Amino acid sequence: MIVMTLQEKVLEKVKQDFWDNVEMDFHDEKWDGKHFYLDITSERFIWKTRIQQSRLVYECLDDFMQTWSIHALRMKCNIPKT
Repeated sequence: MIVMTLQEKVLEKVKQDFWDNVEMDFHDEKWDGKHFYLDITSERFIWKTRIQQSRLVYECLDDFMQTWSIHALRMKCNIPKT
């Protein structure tokens, strides 16, 4: 049986939901297993406001937030450079 870390689960979920060539950095910001930072670049953010971009991420990670696996999430959403 393979046990995935929270980081691996989050990365898999984001790749599944964003289904494009998403680039991301997700790490435990305070080394406490509850406060995380996500730097994500996706084509899904094109033509979206910052609030809409954040909502897409929060919708994707809702299960993790509802179960308190992630207590706090600081994020930076980017669009790919052309």
